Amino acid sequence: MSNKAKIFEFLYKNSENSYNINQIARLVRISVGSAFSILKKFEARDYVAVENKNNERLYRISLSGKTKEEYSAIEEEKNCKARKKTKIICTIGQNSNDTGFIRNLIDKGMDAARIDVSAFNETGILKSIGNIRSASDNIPIILDVPKSSQSSIKRWVKFALKNDLDFICLSFIRNAGDIRKINNYLGYKDITQVIGSRIKVIVKMDKDAIMNYKEIVQETYGVMINGDSLVADSKYETLPVLQRMIIGECNKNGKPAIIATEILESMIDNPNPKKSEVSGIANAVLDGASCLMLSRGTSEGKFPFEAVKTMSRIIKNVENEPVLENTEHWKSKSSADFIGDAMLGMESSWKIDAILAITSGGYSARMISGRRLRCRVIAATSSKKVFRQLNILWGVEPLFIDVDLEDISNNEKGEAILKALKKGFIKKSDQIAIIASVFHSNSKRSNLLEVHKVDEFLNYIHDKGKKEIKISGAN
Repeated sequence: MSNKAKIFEFLYKNSENSYNINQIARLVRISVGSAFSILKKFEARDYVAVENKNNERLYRISLSGKTKEEYSAIEEEKNCKARKKTKIICTIGQNSNDTGFIRNLIDKGMDAARIDVSAFNETGILKSIGNIRSASDNIPIILDVPKSSQSSIKRWVKFALKNDLDFICLSFIRNAGDIRKINNYLGYKDITQVIGSRIKVIVKMDKDAIMNYKEIVQETYGVMINGDSLVADSKYETLPVLQRMIIGECNKNGKPAIIATEILESMIDNPNPKKSEVSGIANAVLDGASCLMLSRGTSEGKFPFEAVKTMSRIIKNVENEPVLENTEHWKSKSSADFIGDAMLGMESSWKIDAILAITSGGYSARMISGRRLRCRVIAATSSKKVFRQLNILWGVEPLFIDVDLEDISNNEKGEAILKALKKGFIKKSDQIAIIASVFHSNSKRSNLLEVHKVDEFLNYIHDKGKKEIKISGAN
């Protein structure tokens, strides 16, 4: 993103506040001279309002049709560019959690933020949460809780609920029964209730749980794989096979798999990665991981932005090669699963440019993500928390739409298509598949699959609207 776009986006997203040049330069991480030159041009174009206060000039975005169009153009340009499908999670540390730092991580490719509770006191955790939310309310937060007592677990579950976090990651799970206990703390009876804008549980798989990995994958929302805790030091040769096995099980069940094994550790002290680390990242992507996680590289390393940028470059390069192919056959259990199977067949025989999943709780997006389709996958939701949670799903690009998704009609489909078009996710000439839930039961599982040319669908909605107006006027 250009420096001009960085400043404009920052001011637009923080339109309620005014900033001096030094603050703007520091928060978007560019030179003061560059910020001064850009702000002078913005002032000439009436993009910003300037106030002189206490011998300093304060800048605030001028909210108008002109600035709204400029912001939309910046967003569209960002979204039109090829994006990585495998997501990046960054660990936020005590010395690396100010708002400007986090914004820069996002700009370099961060999709989700992890907070390790063992590295902070509660005040520090609250500060980090506030800074992440201030940097972007689109970034999901994973609260990582180490092995601890049941009373401590309950405490952190209450903390996560109170502070509206998105995920809680636990490292002491041995079987499905342990997960059910945590879900009970969160207010769920079983995994079928873990839908919508509720906190989701991620299990950090270790060697004591490996015998029960299939039942754990069934019961949890996602799995984190750290080779250091997955196998004993004397059994290191089993790690690649175990990792691939767990990832495969996650993909078959539409569950995100997060790889967290010493990724780019050399970049804690060096600006460039080791060749072996590059191969490790590439292999994780080829195995089908949903996310890769940076730990010390972003929490305490000297080159955090370079680490995220490096990770993003490697991921994109691997994904650009025509080798990511899901040959696993899903065991279909619901209408949504059958729709996912149908999409696998359609993508290989039809020209599908994008899939638009309209989802209230995120299930249909997970179901599509697990099949590792090559076309663009857009998940439209009206829940801000679900929007954030979608960020850790492989290949899924979240889209927020301000409509009622209790039932899906052509109006809701039209709103989602128009928003995706405006954001630059799709073009009018694209052929898209729409997945949604209509006349749904309490489970709200997807039961609709339609294929349309974007311009043809929008013309149909437009013509139908004009007819309805005429009929109404005749009455």
